[in-house]
Amino acid sequence: MENKLQIKSLLRDSWKAVRRKYFINVLIVFIVGVIVGGYTFSTNNAVIGNTQEPSAGTISANVMVGRITGKSNAQIIEEMAQGFDLIHITADPQSTAQKYTHGVISVFANQASSSGSFGFGILNGINILLFKGSVGRSIVVFSLAIVLLLFNIFVRNIFIVGRARYFLEHRRFNDTRADRLLFVYRYGCTFNVARIMLLRYVYQLLWNFTIVGGVIKAYEYGMIPYILAENPTISARECFKLSKELSMNNKKRMFGLDLVYGVAYIISSFTYNFLAVFFLNPMRQCTTAEIYMTLRGYKLAGMGSSSRYSIYLNDRLLGISNMSEGVYPESAYALKPLDTRSWIKIDYDRKYTFSTIVLFFFTFSFVGWAWEVFYTLLNEGVLANRGTMTGPWLPIYGVGGMIIIVFLKPLRKNPLVMFGGSFVACGVLEYFASWILEQLFDAKWWDYTGYFLNINGRVCLEGLFVFGLAGVAFTYLFAPLLDNLYSKLKKEWRKPVCAVLLIAFAIDLAWSAFHPNMGAGVTYDEGGMGAGNETLITEEEV
Repeated sequence: MENKLQIKSLLRDSWKAVRRKYFINVLIVFIVGVIVGGYTFSTNNAVIGNTQEPSAGTISANVMVGRITGKSNAQIIEEMAQGFDLIHITADPQSTAQKYTHGVISVFANQASSSGSFGFGILNGINILLFKGSVGRSIVVFSLAIVLLLFNIFVRNIFIVGRARYFLEHRRFNDTRADRLLFVYRYGCTFNVARIMLLRYVYQLLWNFTIVGGVIKAYEYGMIPYILAENPTISARECFKLSKELSMNNKKRMFGLDLVYGVAYIISSFTYNFLAVFFLNPMRQCTTAEIYMTLRGYKLAGMGSSSRYSIYLNDRLLGISNMSEGVYPESAYALKPLDTRSWIKIDYDRKYTFSTIVLFFFTFSFVGWAWEVFYTLLNEGVLANRGTMTGPWLPIYGVGGMIIIVFLKPLRKNPLVMFGGSFVACGVLEYFASWILEQLFDAKWWDYTGYFLNINGRVCLEGLFVFGLAGVAFTYLFAPLLDNLYSKLKKEWRKPVCAVLLIAFAIDLAWSAFHPNMGAGVTYDEGGMGAGNETLITEEEV
């Protein structure tokens, strides 16, 4: 008798796993979602598993809803709200594929969004820019394509496998830590995992041209990230073969499970995808982990110790039947972590020295500045020095980071409370910073007018939600990792480095108080557009 997946038991076990360390699970999926596919609350790009890399074929919610009605889900929900006089929409919502209207990179972004494919997006962008009289712009696209390709190979795919490892351990080890996302890097298997995941993508892309074959292969290749999460040293040939045999005779049931989730994601689109963020996405990851372990158990049952199943699927601790209150004991794993990765340790409830706090401030300020510059370049086609100051820093990010790390320290024991504290604290900071800047300089450096649930254009719900999750990520992951890196700086150099940074910042602050940074791509006019945007390049002009 063939072993078949039992949908009810899978969902029941998945729900139990979701509830354990619930908020950490949500955070893990959110972090990887950002890295994997640009996590968004936009409902008109709601593809099941789009940012979650499911084990089975993907079913597009906008195919089920948007193409039937001819409208995006955002338009549908806003029209419903207008019909009940709940909100007043001052601007027509735009689809994801037409959101970016300025700049060279926007052409590539639009094509990637409209085609729904990374590969086709590159080809379409190159076609538009290369064959319409601009060699220089085509070089930009080629360069961007190379960077994105390397990112997908050595970061995106690695985190997909790391996420699989986290949820496999989370099934049986209650205190599984977020640093399991770095599992592949930690054990020095980056190139092997990256190569197999790249082959998986290429094979899937080729099979997609056959349509039906693409759907079948999506399920057949679906177990590959989990096989690699268990044994990252396996060969590509054996990995593909095992994934095929694990999914054999259960593709229809996995497809049926996808249909269940498909309906759920359609419902989520009417909640601005909050249902997906807080329930469906982590639930789906737990479900896929349960599918893998169930299929793995079927194949290992009754097999001899010399079978290739037991040779490659040899992490016995993943298959224990009882829950453990601790963490997965690394000493029991077949591989040893690299010494060069010994800095990857997570101890979030630590005390930070004054020099570390200063370095945190400038790190957060610089990262915020770099993000703002890149975001402006992507959306408006302007390479601008963002912020009120001359130097490469945005102090509002640094201040926000300090509030989270220093003043919200009593909240660290509870991630959910930390999320709420970060949500409120960053909201208050952003609102009053915007108000003070407008009073002092009669200018706006950011404007959320037109965003869902914004307050006077100074803050919006979507931004505050991201700040809340970012605060949790800073507290439990990035701050401890950065502190470990800072500790490698010689003690006699820390104070001079901090002193130089503080002096440079003080000089810049004094200068900017009388000569604030303003202009195209930096400040906004009354219409919500960057000052000087009339010079920006549009896709139509290309």
